[in-house]
Amino acid sequence: MCSPGFSCDSALQVTYVVRGSGRAQVVGVDGKRVLEITVKAGNLFIVPRFFVVSKIADPDGLEWFSIISTPNPIFTNLAGKTSVWKALSPQVLQAAFNIKPEAEKLFRSKRTSDAVFFPPPN
Repeated sequence: MCSPGFSCDSALQVTYVVRGSGRAQVVGVDGKRVLEITVKAGNLFIVPRFFVVSKIADPDGLEWFSIISTPNPIFTNLAGKTSVWKALSPQVLQAAFNIKPEAEKLFRSKRTSDAVFFPPPN
């Protein structure tokens, strides 16, 4: 699974599935899921400006490439090294999720460097 991510600079993203299969989920700026599809080789889908997208591979894998509508795109992920969560103060996260400082620390400590997630081994 790729960490959910989005374009910060209003770029459109056209994604073409080259090989394999999986699922794609797209969420709008209002937080509502606008697309959840099963994708396979030969499929193409468009992610609108500022919408969040995540791709989840089936067991055999998923290969894709994306064409971006701007020459210098700026993307961010909701997890990993460029996570937007890192930009928020602990107080903002505590208020946003209505949680105690201990829960915020635990939340912030998870997945701080990974943008691609693998399932645990069997």
